[in-house]
Amino acid sequence: MTIKFKEIRRFLARNIRLSICFLDGHYHNYLLVSDILSSEYDEFYVYGVGMTDVEFSKDIYSEPEEPNGEVSISMSNLTIQPALEIVLSDKPRNIERNICDNLTFKDLKPYLQVIGEFNIVNKLDWSDESYKCRENIPEKYDNMYVYGIGMERISDHKKRMVLVLSDNPRQN
Repeated sequence: MTIKFKEIRRFLARNIRLSICFLDGHYHNYLLVSDILSSEYDEFYVYGVGMTDVEFSKDIYSEPEEPNGEVSISMSNLTIQPALEIVLSDKPRNIERNICDNLTFKDLKPYLQVIGEFNIVNKLDWSDESYKCRENIPEKYDNMYVYGIGMERISDHKKRMVLVLSDNPRQN
């Protein structure tokens, strides 16, 4: 059994930008997970979870101008911002998964980007440990339940994925 977007959606931080990408290269950027229609991507399978920098309008709260003839995109109207990237596919990956209904870190780990900054946070006491590579994250987290997936900026040019884990499954 693989992970569908409808399952992972509830774990995504509410205050981060998202880039929903597809294997053919097209993508949709969102300021918040709440901007995604409730069932828009639910039946797609998660292919990967990572971080990227994507373009967003500098003036996100205004109506876009109606094009009159040619449409041109000006970089002066865009800003590049970090976002959590969820890659989706209409076909599942062949990744084995725990039998239980709740998402454990062992289930999620194969979908995470290989190289990057990871901060693993224990929800019980909010202690954390950081890792620079997915393969360096120890097995001691494997049976913990995913409580949240987010991202934070650690400097002007560096960001890290934040994975909040718990000994108990999330109830909502």
